[in-house]
Amino acid sequence: MDGKNLKFKAWLVEHGIKQEEVADLLGIDVSNANQKINGNQNFTLPQVQKICMKYDISADIFLP
Repeated sequence: MDGKNLKFKAWLVEHGIKQEEVADLLGIDVSNANQKINGNQNFTLPQVQKICMKYDISADIFLP
């Protein structure tokens, strides 16, 4: 869950998923989600698990 890894951001863009949707999923505000998606903060393990379950993706996307 490297804070500077932007593979997840690229995946969101590729799949047309907005940051607002991720914020809603995680129950956080859009500003906080934006910080995490842009690599300025790390996602927590429970957040990663929730994202992976919702979008059926591997947690590897959060690894360097």
